[in-house]
Amino acid sequence: MQTMRKQAGASDPEGFDAIVREVFAPIYPTIAEQIVAKTQKTKGHCLDVGCGTGALGRAIARLSDLHITFFDQSPEMIELSMDYAHEENIMRRSDFLIGDIHHLALQDNTMDLVISRGSSPFWSDWNRAYQEIFRVLKEGGHAYIGGGFGTAKLREEIIQTMRERNPDWRKGFANKLRPEREALPKILQDLQASQTNIIDDASGFWVHIIK
Repeated sequence: MQTMRKQAGASDPEGFDAIVREVFAPIYPTIAEQIVAKTQKTKGHCLDVGCGTGALGRAIARLSDLHITFFDQSPEMIELSMDYAHEENIMRRSDFLIGDIHHLALQDNTMDLVISRGSSPFWSDWNRAYQEIFRVLKEGGHAYIGGGFGTAKLREEIIQTMRERNPDWRKGFANKLRPEREALPKILQDLQASQTNIIDDASGFWVHIIK
């Protein structure tokens, strides 16, 4: 049984990459700045979950000295992440892992920061996925999981561009978001983290966890 729903773009990595480069590229530096500002994590190890082409992890790398582990279920996406890491000269601070968010092949207490944008609605077992993220965090480590466009202005610009390309591009996506958001309070309570915070503002919808 497959444990992760197919993400949009997973069956078309080149098409996904083109959209990230041509439309979504401006959001990643903004989101990375917000994550670094809120978590104050600039050294150690960072895991980019459901990294796609690695856009967010690479933006974090440009702002910090963090070593980035790019993680995705798609070998094609990981290949694209490796290509970009080569181009941006961050290979010495990068590694790459293919797998399932519900069974992370990582040791306990190894990550200072875990990030993910746009991946969590496609996880089939949110409780297990968040437990795995929490497991690999070091004590005092931060997780920043969710989605958004960084600012209201960027959101408006990207939505307009994407609707011009495909009027139905967000059709049904709200149905994926709602169940996760309804489940989150219990999931976060069960983690027994030192601190959890749900952010729902112009930056998007994010879960900030401190172990």
